[in-house]
Amino acid sequence: MSGGIGSFSQMGFTEAEIATHALESVNGADTVQSVNKAFQDVHSFTTGQQCEPWTYGNYPLHIPNNVDYTVTPNNGQMSLAQSCTPISSADPQIAQYRKVSGG
Repeated sequence: MSGGIGSFSQMGFTEAEIATHALESVNGADTVQSVNKAFQDVHSFTTGQQCEPWTYGNYPLHIPNNVDYTVTPNNGQMSLAQSCTPISSADPQIAQYRKVSGG
């Protein structure tokens, strides 16, 4: 995003932070099994940029970032319109993820 930080770059940074945390937890060789387990073991990771802690887990699908802040443009700035709000479970994938993850 020209002239500022957009949500995609922020999420990229967040995902890299979580990936680094997961990979640093691997004891021994980095194998497919050890790396996959490290990511599956990420629970309640707090970044300071998200509404709720990030949890990965061993689920058939992954939507760990399913609660968000709603922002809107206001005089050239992004302003908070609504604080932490669960993304609607009217989306079948969100509903399915919440069912399997207990969220």
